Amino acid sequence: MSPSLVQTGLLVGGGYVLLSIVRRIFSSSPLDTIPGPPSHSFLFGTSPGNLKETHDPDGWEFQRALEEDYGGVVRIRGLLGSSSLFVSDPVALHSILNKDIDIYEEGSISLSVNMLMFGRAGIFSTLGDDHRKMRKMMVPAFSTANLRGMISHFYEVAEGVRDGLLAPQVARGAKEVEMASVFTRTSLELIGRSGLGYSFDPLTLDCPRNEYAETIKNLTSVLGGMAALMPLVPTVMKIGMPSFRRWVLNMLPSKTLHHVRDMIDLMDHTAQEILKGKKAALLSGDCESQEKMETGTDILSILLRSNLRADDSSRLTDHELLAQTSAIIFAAMDTTSSGLSRVFHVLASHPEVQEKVRAEILEATAHKEHGHLDHDGVVELPYLDSVLRETLRLYPPVSPGVMRETIVPAVLPLTTPLTTTDGRTIQSVAVPKGTTVWVAIAKANHDPAVWGPDAREFKPERWVNGRAGNKDVKMPGVWGGTMTFIGGGRSCIGFKFSQLEMKVVLCVLLRSFRFSLSDKEIKFRMGGGITGPSVDGEAAMPLLVEKV
Repeated sequence: MSPSLVQTGLLVGGGYVLLSIVRRIFSSSPLDTIPGPPSHSFLFGTSPGNLKETHDPDGWEFQRALEEDYGGVVRIRGLLGSSSLFVSDPVALHSILNKDIDIYEEGSISLSVNMLMFGRAGIFSTLGDDHRKMRKMMVPAFSTANLRGMISHFYEVAEGVRDGLLAPQVARGAKEVEMASVFTRTSLELIGRSGLGYSFDPLTLDCPRNEYAETIKNLTSVLGGMAALMPLVPTVMKIGMPSFRRWVLNMLPSKTLHHVRDMIDLMDHTAQEILKGKKAALLSGDCESQEKMETGTDILSILLRSNLRADDSSRLTDHELLAQTSAIIFAAMDTTSSGLSRVFHVLASHPEVQEKVRAEILEATAHKEHGHLDHDGVVELPYLDSVLRETLRLYPPVSPGVMRETIVPAVLPLTTPLTTTDGRTIQSVAVPKGTTVWVAIAKANHDPAVWGPDAREFKPERWVNGRAGNKDVKMPGVWGGTMTFIGGGRSCIGFKFSQLEMKVVLCVLLRSFRFSLSDKEIKFRMGGGITGPSVDGEAAMPLLVEKV
C-alpha cells in the first residue's frame, strides 16, 4: 500500500472526525430540557462523565440514581455534550420496540461493534429488511417443537458438569468451588452441543482451560474497558476499505487492539471450521453423515436444512451463515453464563428458597428414569419458574440496557407526563435524528408503577402462572412483561431456549448438590453490557458446594 494512499485515508478520516466534533460543539438539542443528571464535563458528559458512569463496571449507584431520581425518560450527556435518552416508560418503549421500530434502529455504536465481531452479514449487524430476512430464517429453529428435541443435549451437558466438574471436588465433603468458570464452561458447551452439534469442552477437571470460552469472556471484558472509545467506532468504520482498516490496526502500537483482533480472528476461524464440517456432512454422499445432518436437533443443523429448502430470495449465503454461527455462540454463551451465575448466587443467598426449589424438583423427578423430565415437565415446575423469572427480572444479564438510534426525527409518547427543566409539562418527547436511545432494561424491570413498591426486592411469590406486576401498566417485553429479553422485532429469538437450558441445569445440579455462600465477598460487575460475578475485581464466584 502506497504512503500517499495511507496519508489520503488518514486525512479523510481525520477530517470526518473533526467535522463531527465541530457539529457537536455548535449545535443545541431539544432534549436539553429533559431532566437528567447534571453535566460538568463537556468532553465526557454527565459528572464525572456519562461515558464513565454509564459504562462503569461498578456503576450501580449511578444506575440506581437514574431509577429513583428521574422519570421514565432521562436525558444523559454524552461525548462532546451530545444528548441521549435513557428510557423505561412503558408506552415509550412500545413505540421504540414495536410501533415505530423502523425509526429506532440498532445504535450505530453497537451496530459497528457487531460488524467488527461478526462481519456485516450477522443478525446483530444488519438493519431493516436484511435483519427481518435473517430473523425469519432463524426463528423456527427455536420453536417449541425443536426445543423438545434439544432437551436431551441440555441433560448431557448438565450431567457432564455434575459428574466431571463438581462431584470429584466434593467427594470427601463440602468444598469451596469457583463456580463462575464452571458456568462459563457449562454455557459454552450448552450452545456448542445444542446450538451447533459441536463439542468445545470435555467437562473434566484435568482439562480446565478452554481457549474459545476465555476468548469470548475476555473480549466482552476488553470491549467494556474500551467503552469511552466506542462512540468513535462508527466513524472509524466509515474510513476506507476493511483491508485498509486492518492494515492500520496492524500498524498501531496497541497490545489491547491487537488482542481484540486476535480474539475476533479465533471466533471467525472456529465458526468457519464448524460450518464447513456441517455443510460437508449435509452435501456428502456418505449416508451416515447425511442421516445425522437430516435428523440433527441442534440449531445449526435445523438452520442449514431450512436454508436448503428456502427459495432464492430467502436463502442465506455462506457468508451470512458464517456470521450467524459466530453470533449464536457469542450471544448465547455470555448471557447464559451470567444468568446461571446470578440464579445460583441468589439461591446460595436465600437457602430457604433453594430448599423449596430442590423439594419441587425431587418430587417431580422421583419416578422419572435418570431423574429426567421432558420439556413440558421442566416448563411446568411452578416454583422453579417463579424463581428464575424473579431473578432475571431483578438482575437482567444485559445491564443497564441496549442502545437504539433514531434514523429520522421522531416523537416519543409517554405513559406519564414529564416536567421539563423549564417548567413545561409534556406528553411526548421530540427526538432528533441520530439520537442514541437506551432501552433501560434494569430500570424498566424495577419500575414501582409496574412491579409495585417492593420492585427492588427478591420475591418469587409475586409470580403466578408466569405473570406478575400491574395488570393495567405493562412493559412491552417478550417474556412475562419484563424487559430482560427486550421485545419487538429485535427481541432475543432464543429466550425460550435460554430459559429451558438454565432450568435443566438447575434441575440436575440441585438434585445432587447444596450451594452456600463462602466468606469471600462476591460483587457483580457490568462489563461490555453483560453482568458477571467477581472477587477483588477478578471474575470469580466461589460458593460452598456439598452433596445433598
